[in-house]
Amino acid sequence: MRLVDIGLAGNPFLSRGPVEAVLHLSVNNPNPYALTVANVTYSATVGSRRVAEGERNESVRIEPSAETLVKVPVRLQTDAFAAALREVIEARSLSYEFNGSVGLVAPVVGVVRIPFSRNGTIDPMDILRKKGIGFN
Repeated sequence: MRLVDIGLAGNPFLSRGPVEAVLHLSVNNPNPYALTVANVTYSATVGSRRVAEGERNESVRIEPSAETLVKVPVRLQTDAFAAALREVIEARSLSYEFNGSVGLVAPVVGVVRIPFSRNGTIDPMDILRKKGIGFN
């Protein structure tokens, strides 16, 4: 699984409530058969701030022997997200962690939960460059 893009449906600095975002994930299925995801639970932390957590209960088919683009709606907590962005900008690099589990539909046994965890660092200047925003 890799993050392809993040789309925001609002400005976290101006919003008075949670901001909806969509994570565009590329999910690789090396198996010769399709997989069905029944649900996903997640939490996201940037720096020291938990910026999102939730659950998505919508079935998604992951194609066999291929990569499938999966869009996951995420609700960002505005205050925590804005504080995390300030930490990122001040630090010029900050750690992130994205944890959760995926419920896969398995024949006979039903839904099997598979945990996942991704972590790394965020470089805000790199994100802005990718969005076509530059500074002099």
